[in-house]
Amino acid sequence: MKKLTLIGLVVGAGLLAGCKKQMNSYKADLAYQLGAVKYDFAVSVKDDVLYVSVRRDGAGLPGISGNRVPGGEVAGVAAADLNADGTPELFVFPGKDSSMSGLLAFSCGEKDCASIGIDSGGGGQAPMDYCGGDTYKIEGSWLFRHYNGCKQAKGERLFVKYVLKETSFGLMLTQAGIGKTTTR
Repeated sequence: MKKLTLIGLVVGAGLLAGCKKQMNSYKADLAYQLGAVKYDFAVSVKDDVLYVSVRRDGAGLPGISGNRVPGGEVAGVAAADLNADGTPELFVFPGKDSSMSGLLAFSCGEKDCASIGIDSGGGGQAPMDYCGGDTYKIEGSWLFRHYNGCKQAKGERLFVKYVLKETSFGLMLTQAGIGKTTTR
């Protein structure tokens, strides 16, 4: 009888554990040196909400937590000075395939951080021939979004290339080209 009760408790506990909502979480620390200035980024996601803490030479900067992360998943973070203005940009790359870009971008100056707009971002148009498999890469002054094309041959991937520009609305990642890469 004791054995059956123990099994019942274990099965019951397992069923209760399965009823709890799974919480999405992500955590990363990133250090970025830009000339003589050091930036430390602490990025985390809990329950689909992004939390970012930024320190510039040890002093905290206000301002960039609270954005929604599609699906609560992040594939990675990166920092770069794409427009060579002497302030870094922080990029948070989405972890789920999405025809709508889940990419989040921020610019961090001496006193605070601000969101960067994204051409064809959330709510914008899907890339041409989109079939998932997103990866992001920073190369020089460009940000590339590579993805699988539905009608592409094996080893071929499509990409959208973005450049960071100053606009009347502030900084904006704008599409600077599209193309195809082939790996054999």
